[in-house]
Amino acid sequence: MSRAIPPTYKTKNWQACDEALKRRGSLTVWFNPEMTWEAAPTGNRGRRPDYSDATIQTCLTLKVLFGMALRQTTGFVESLLGLIGLPWSVRDLGTLSRRQRTLDVTIPYRGSHGPLQLLIDSKGIKMEGEGEWNARKHGSPQRRIWRKIHLGIDEETLEIHAVEVTSSNVGAAPMLLEQIAPDQDIGTITADGAYDTRKCHDIIADRGAAAVQGGFARGAQPPPRRLDEKALWARRFSLPAASAS
Repeated sequence: MSRAIPPTYKTKNWQACDEALKRRGSLTVWFNPEMTWEAAPTGNRGRRPDYSDATIQTCLTLKVLFGMALRQTTGFVESLLGLIGLPWSVRDLGTLSRRQRTLDVTIPYRGSHGPLQLLIDSKGIKMEGEGEWNARKHGSPQRRIWRKIHLGIDEETLEIHAVEVTSSNVGAAPMLLEQIAPDQDIGTITADGAYDTRKCHDIIADRGAAAVQGGFARGAQPPPRRLDEKALWARRFSLPAASAS
């Protein structure tokens, strides 16, 4: 059997290709002049911090992005502030090293248009024990230990809104909804049968959302514990149960 001939590509738009390669080396760092660089008074006794959490997070982000040490990070930020002309100062590496231990990192996310359509699922992560094939073929000499990671993802933006790690004996993690902001409007929550429990239903109903798969809307009666596959897909896509296939 002859080997497959790999395809060959010929570049014809050299000018556009050259501009694209040049843009890969372009660097733009933008500082918001309205950013709170110095820490605001806390009202507590004692000396207040010199810099805000946003300042420390900015410096540490540049450190990780460019793979620099703390001393090089302070020098890099000082040079950027000098080029921009902002009268902000940067402390030594001791401040960054001390503040990064207790820094509450704020990760912004893109909000969805309209109510949040939340997708919830879990995945098992094996910590100890043989692999699946080896345990089935030769038997496992020791008990396998698992951990479960529960994720809540926005259906529109595909960003993670909630995450929880539990032991393997936890079938569902209703505490995922506790990580969603109270002012966040939740439209629907889609999950599999593992989350079809009374506790999950109560939390979903308290948030005013409607469970899509194996669930019930607020004020309605809960469905049977087990649904066949046709009825489940009919409920998911709002189809008549007789025509689902």
